Amino acid sequence: MDWISGLAIFTIVAGVTISVVVLLAVRRLRETLAEGAVRQGLQIKRLVETATMLYQQQQIAQERILGLTEANRKFAEELAALGERVADDDGPSRPGGAPRLLH
Repeated sequence: MDWISGLAIFTIVAGVTISVVVLLAVRRLRETLAEGAVRQGLQIKRLVETATMLYQQQQIAQERILGLTEANRKFAEELAALGERVADDDGPSRPGGAPRLLH
């Protein structure tokens, strides 16, 4: 075997080795990208679930605010009516002559 044949065999072996290394690297890159895509998909799913839950909580809070606003309006009306009744108390005295007290 002359030196040209040895060099050719060495070149072929080196080329095959490099090809195998490159193929393994590409395979690992694909696996890593696939794993990243799966993780990202799960994170997006969790974000969507969280956003949905927060939206529902916001709707419940908004309904509660509206209910409290209505109750506050009714309370203010009742308070105004009581204030008018107290202001209109210049009329006849209560039986027994005792002054009317608000507790």
